Amino acid sequence: MNANFPIAWSPEEYARFGTVPMVSRHDYHQRELFDKTQLIALLDSFPRKWLQAFTMGQDPCKASEWSCVDIAPETDGASLWRAVENGRIWLNITHIEEYSDDYASLVKGMYEHLGQHCPHLQNPRANYSTLLISSPGAQVYYHLDAEPNMLWHMRGQKKVWIYPAMDTRLVPQEYIEDIYAGEIDENLPYRSEFDQFAEEFLLSPGDVASWPHNGPHRIVNQDMNVSLATSYYTPSIYKRQYVQLANRFVLRGLGITSRSMAEDGALPAFKRFTYRAVNKIRPFERRDRSASYITDLQVDPDEPLGLRKLESARHASFSAKGSISADNNNPSSAA
Repeated sequence: MNANFPIAWSPEEYARFGTVPMVSRHDYHQRELFDKTQLIALLDSFPRKWLQAFTMGQDPCKASEWSCVDIAPETDGASLWRAVENGRIWLNITHIEEYSDDYASLVKGMYEHLGQHCPHLQNPRANYSTLLISSPGAQVYYHLDAEPNMLWHMRGQKKVWIYPAMDTRLVPQEYIEDIYAGEIDENLPYRSEFDQFAEEFLLSPGDVASWPHNGPHRIVNQDMNVSLATSYYTPSIYKRQYVQLANRFVLRGLGITSRSMAEDGALPAFKRFTYRAVNKIRPFERRDRSASYITDLQVDPDEPLGLRKLESARHASFSAKGSISADNNNPSSAA
């Protein structure tokens, strides 16, 4: 690895980045930011409205068993770590680049380097980063992200299955449109026979997994894991985004059942122009999915699976409504 920078890929790796599923190496995992003591301190101070917790079942075909989990305001970082270590929980530390200058600098450097060495990306711009801390055996169900992203692995081992992008045999077109529109979350219907189309990787600390834009993927942790998921935008990404939004809000609204996903040429350009023009005059209604985070589970490191059952359901601490309530009850919480 390059002593002067944590990424030092071969010319072939830079050229293939974002075009095929692949795993490369990095040195970010050696930084103090990813030491246990630093991560516990981060959990102690991190704004609860940006700290998400989820739990899930063991069957990859039963995404309905995925559930959000409330975090009580008094739960400290050491307790959260212990609950993850001994339970079945996935912590999403979202907006990490907005909270921490150290993480912001790290992510900025990643994409400046990729922009210099991957001209086919057309100057990628870091968009959103999430630090993931997850239990042994925890999984992320088969899903598709609207933005292109990659997974920088820091601690533990995890298996990742990556599937072909934009293949309607594996992802119905309506799901792609609805994910772009924010109508549904990222989880997709999954069948075990899909795995015949997947590439499987075992990630260890210092690995980074990447794949083509909109490539579905799923994950199973072998032990306690820490990873950094980063997403980015490039000029070409907007072509796909606005085609999908035009298909969802304009063409589907008109009852057109055969909707091309082509992104180049006069017709896709017209579709993008139409969507933007109509949306500017009368914005299409978008659903706030975060307001629907309702749960009867709460993190508890002393309970099996790191969870305890609440007497009644409530908005999770990180839901749009739950975070407002938590801030009102805890004026000292970080903004």
